[in-house]
Amino acid sequence: MKSNFRLCVLLAFVISFSIVSCNKNNDPVKGKYQSGVLVANQGNFGSANGDVTFYNPTSGQAEQTIFKNVNGSFSGDVLQSITLNGDVGYLVLNGSNKIKIVNSNTFTQTGIFTDPKLDKPQYLAVINGKAYISVWGAYDHNYNLIKSYLLVMNTQTLQAVDTISTDLGVGNLLYNGKYLFASNTNFGSSSTVSVIDPSTDKRIKQLTLSAGPAGMVLDANSKLWVIATGTYGGNNGMLYRINPSLFAVEQTISLGANPGNSLCISPDKKTLYYAVGNKIFKIAFDGTAAPTSPFINAADVVALNTLAVNPANGDIYVGDALNYSSSGNAYIYDAAGNKKTSFAVGITPTQFVFQ
Repeated sequence: MKSNFRLCVLLAFVISFSIVSCNKNNDPVKGKYQSGVLVANQGNFGSANGDVTFYNPTSGQAEQTIFKNVNGSFSGDVLQSITLNGDVGYLVLNGSNKIKIVNSNTFTQTGIFTDPKLDKPQYLAVINGKAYISVWGAYDHNYNLIKSYLLVMNTQTLQAVDTISTDLGVGNLLYNGKYLFASNTNFGSSSTVSVIDPSTDKRIKQLTLSAGPAGMVLDANSKLWVIATGTYGGNNGMLYRINPSLFAVEQTISLGANPGNSLCISPDKKTLYYAVGNKIFKIAFDGTAAPTSPFINAADVVALNTLAVNPANGDIYVGDALNYSSSGNAYIYDAAGNKKTSFAVGITPTQFVFQ
């Protein structure tokens, strides 16, 4: 009897230890915001009320100002973008000239990066332990940009380690596994894409396209696509397909309009999406001409400010800024272009991030 009792106790201990060990090492629940859609809301300029909306596609519920809810204050002035790298989230605050760092699952702030050279930051990409931050830089007395660049930050020490010169008005960043591409828009006054080699932190090439290069994606053939918004009112926006190894333009498509900054791609990377006003267009990755009619006429949208595609299911997300001073809305369409639902967001939604 004693032997059986001891055996049972030992077995129960082993089972309990195994369960605890599995939970400790493989617990799938990391935090409230582990799985869902993050919406970066700029807020009102100068009011430091930029923050993040969290949307749960399963429940259909949206939670506003999650940074404030967790940390007790808004994220800051003009939340330009969010970049996720594993369990770490980087909130780029254009007006505050700061990068706030959070646990991406709980949104608890874990750090902050500031530097005198962090002047009007835009976007961030993490490569091999370094964060590359696109920075517009200072204006002269006539409000012309003086110098733009990438500011390089060590993600462990949160210290600036380098700057890399770009063209004026550097914005979107895309890393294809070898090179970092940085589009230079400057409200349509710049027309280039800078190519950075992260192994040396040097700019090795600058591609000249047309006015206002902005959003970038990689297609199913690993080709780089860039949308150029054109000059104001010029109806001269363009799409470019670029061989990222040869740095050569392979296809040029005139859009006959001024598109927005967003360029998105379907989960299979064979269909591109862009917006003109509140109309959404799509084009195949082997297309040679702009579509003549929109794929979606988003009639409910007042001011389409950002566009994104969920890489998991192809749903199309639209951020409506309304009047750019009060809370906006988000609309979701399925991959066939049918409206599914909508939810409230913060002031001036500027980016969707899927995790």
